[in-house]
Amino acid sequence: MKLRVWPRRRHVEPAPEEPTSEGPATEEPTQPPAPPGAPAAEQTAAPGAPPAEPASGFARPSAPGGEVAPALPEEPPARVSLTLEEAKTAIRAAGGDVIEAGFLASAYLRHREEEPESAETAAARERLCELVAKRLKDRKLLAPEGRFELLEEPAARKHTA
Repeated sequence: MKLRVWPRRRHVEPAPEEPTSEGPATEEPTQPPAPPGAPAAEQTAAPGAPPAEPASGFARPSAPGGEVAPALPEEPPARVSLTLEEAKTAIRAAGGDVIEAGFLASAYLRHREEEPESAETAAARERLCELVAKRLKDRKLLAPEGRFELLEEPAARKHTA
């Protein structure tokens, strides 16, 4: 479990051009920093703290090397044909979650190995395609009425010595 520690606020002396009041000292109420991902209008910067960089909608917050999605066209495509790994990579790069897609993909691959032509295999593939299409649409990588086609990955070659 990761814990996030917020930096302590330092007491800031009033600037010399600000008039000081003769009455009791009134301080502005301090607010804790806004959580990451909050709209920039609601975030207030702590005095003396470096300005926060705006979070990109395409940057993965947990990416080790600052992985960023490729530049997107103005309008998402109406039809996308990708392999499962390509689709997962695109969704991850756009900041999406692919955990559920991984579970459905393993179920589909298991069905495909056991009985490639069965109705269960076709249903598992359909569920997987619907979920990947939904994730692509959520991340604006596919048009709202667009279609996703799952391309089969080439079968792994069996090495014999």
